[in-house]
Amino acid sequence: MTENPHFQAVDSFKAARELLTFKPLELAYTAGHGLQSLRIYIRDHKLRDLPIQDRTLEAYYGAFSFTQSRKGATEARRNALDVRYGRVWRHDQFAGRAACIYEVGPEPPPDDIDGRSPAVVTWHDEEMFYLVASTEMAAEELVAIVRKIYKQPMRLT
Repeated sequence: MTENPHFQAVDSFKAARELLTFKPLELAYTAGHGLQSLRIYIRDHKLRDLPIQDRTLEAYYGAFSFTQSRKGATEARRNALDVRYGRVWRHDQFAGRAACIYEVGPEPPPDDIDGRSPAVVTWHDEEMFYLVASTEMAAEELVAIVRKIYKQPMRLT
């Protein structure tokens, strides 16, 4: 198996900070899932080197992933609130930050090449774009992870 040329694996958030222009958020609450890997995207789909300010960090926790990137305020907002990551969504806020929440899709038939639609939570915080996604966990479980980032209590909706 060959390495993926699009990303560079790192072994800690400290090592990740050296390859990024932002301090990545480290999750305080992971719903019992341990960090499996950290990857920083250093090349685009045409294998062109990405400038350091355009890099994305993905943290994999087994059952879910957490993506973060600096996009600029306008693009971060667009990615979080205007780009669609599923068919049905609802709006929410985390500590005053606008967000969209998508439920996990139904189990697909065995011959479905697209697979299951993941539960996704997206939000922006000034120039930063964040996305948490899982095909195994429900949206409310992902919301609990996000609320702990901002130390908000879970609320019943």
